[in-house]
Amino acid sequence: MKAKSLKRELAVWLFGVLSTLLAVDAWYSYSDALRAANQAYDRSLSASLKGIAERIYATESEIVVDIPYSALELFEAGSSDRVFYSVGLSGEAPITGYDALPTPSDLEPNIAVFYDGYYKGQALRLGAMLKPLYRTEFAKPVVVVIGETTNSRQEVVQRLFKSEIGRKALLVVVALLVALSATRIAVKPVESLGEAIRSRPDDDLTPVDSRQVPAEVVPLVDAINLHMDRIGRMLEARRRFITDAAHQLRTPLAVLNTQAEYALRQRRAEDMRPAVEAFHQSLGSAIRLTNQLLALSRAEPVNGLMLSRQQVDLAAIARDMVVELLPLAERKRIDLGYEGDDSPLFIAGNPVLLREMVANLIDNALRYTPTDGLVTVVVEAAPESARLRIIDNGPGIPEGSRDQVFLRFFRLNPNDHHGSGLGLSIVREIVHGHDGEIELLDAPDGQGLEVRVSLPA
Repeated sequence: MKAKSLKRELAVWLFGVLSTLLAVDAWYSYSDALRAANQAYDRSLSASLKGIAERIYATESEIVVDIPYSALELFEAGSSDRVFYSVGLSGEAPITGYDALPTPSDLEPNIAVFYDGYYKGQALRLGAMLKPLYRTEFAKPVVVVIGETTNSRQEVVQRLFKSEIGRKALLVVVALLVALSATRIAVKPVESLGEAIRSRPDDDLTPVDSRQVPAEVVPLVDAINLHMDRIGRMLEARRRFITDAAHQLRTPLAVLNTQAEYALRQRRAEDMRPAVEAFHQSLGSAIRLTNQLLALSRAEPVNGLMLSRQQVDLAAIARDMVVELLPLAERKRIDLGYEGDDSPLFIAGNPVLLREMVANLIDNALRYTPTDGLVTVVVEAAPESARLRIIDNGPGIPEGSRDQVFLRFFRLNPNDHHGSGLGLSIVREIVHGHDGEIELLDAPDGQGLEVRVSLPA
């Protein structure tokens, strides 16, 4: 699907808005032009009305209407309009002029009124005035009406209207071109930004410099930089995983290959069995190492599993893991127990990762606690947090090494090959991903280690 053009959309939007404004302005411009033409031509009508009204008078027996030539002369010179007039008593047939010209009903004495009307199918502009006679013989006033066709007026209106609209249409076109040019200039930094990003090497994820872009584009650059930072951290996590896997699995795989070759060289089954048992043990260690590497990869915040949170009962997870690891404790004759209320203790977290965290802590305690030892899992509520405590009576960890044991593949005893050196690294990643804290303390009775994890409730 072809991307929408910002410049095209802006041009269409501006054209629509400016065209609408031009149409509204055209209506007002036409009204203004018509009003101006009427005011100019109505002066002629007013002068003619007053000229005729001044030459109307009454005697004892009749009304005399002496229409001066000058009253109608104003409409003749070079005009294409026809003139109609009527003089007569109100409500009666005209004394002179045309019959049945439109006459308003709300006339006042000696005040000219102007209005539009139709006479014999022709549009007229008319003026009317009442002329009182001030004689008892003629109580009714005389109504003077003059009308002319609107050809000349319309010609003037059309000239004024076209001139006004022409200028404003030209302004609209200029404004549209200026807006489009301004838009082209405004989006130029975005196009330059896109070209700069496209021309980068594939492995260049350094932040884009936002100092040379307009302020309106800075949020876009910040979003791009944030996204590139996420991609960089994901790639770094992937490279770290591949490096760790290649480094840590090379030796176990070589051992497995050697053990398999040794077993294949044996002729008798009883001679092959010890080699197969050693192969099986080494395979189990390799599987555990692989699972630990995958667990560490999942626990890293960059993989996004920390964003998938729900209400999780930490007490229920701890009880389940104690039950699940009881066979391992029984093989070493270790007393593995759980202390805590039966009531649930909910926190917001990822259930899969929290199970991984608890399993690693209990498994570590069981691996390093001697036979006939004691491992206790405690879950308790604390102010604004849930607390998990794993207490054992094993050899513990010297205080000076308690920060180092969280490093990947670190072992207190380099000759100890029972573990992978990843358990506490996994736990720390999960704890920090849940905005929690982890501490390594001496066991309450001074013998062994207490691992204390606090997670927001």
